Amino acid sequence: MTLPRSDNWTEEVTDDVVTLGDPRLKAPTATIDAADAQDLLATLVTRLRALNGAGLAAPQIGVSVRAAIVEVRRTDVFPDRPETGLIHLLNPVVVERSEATTLDWEGCFSVPGYLGLTPRAERITVRCTTTAGETVTKEFTGYTARVVQHEIDHLDGLVYLDRMPDLTSLTTTQNYLDHHRPAPAESKPAPDRRW
Repeated sequence: MTLPRSDNWTEEVTDDVVTLGDPRLKAPTATIDAADAQDLLATLVTRLRALNGAGLAAPQIGVSVRAAIVEVRRTDVFPDRPETGLIHLLNPVVVERSEATTLDWEGCFSVPGYLGLTPRAERITVRCTTTAGETVTKEFTGYTARVVQHEIDHLDGLVYLDRMPDLTSLTTTQNYLDHHRPAPAESKPAPDRRW
């Protein structure tokens, strides 16, 4: 589906992240050609790295197209999560998801200051367009699958709150840190290399 929009997506970009309650977060998204997406992807990368997050979707910066990026890094809030390289998602569609799910904590720049337990498929297969314009199928597992599903949800007008089975686990970030965050993984001493 291609939706009418500005010929220049840069006119749509906001300085701030679009947050819950703003209609742009729920607006339908249009497909985008890889050639037209390069500057947008670069903008998403720059913004994500400045925010120090795991992923960012075009609707979160006010652009209603099917583009997102994922780059999971450890943070003060999530110091033990596995890291990934940079993943570009153009026109992504989940074509398969495992029946097995995992319930884990999620937060979102569009729902600032809150986290909640959200179920996600442990494994997904996604059809998307590469930055070179080729259609490919990619499989994601574990934490990366969680973040990819979260970003694709933004392209479909959803936030993690829409996926929570109920809101009883919804908490502020500070209360998560004080009461809910798992204990940090114990660091193991370096092996004794003396022979």
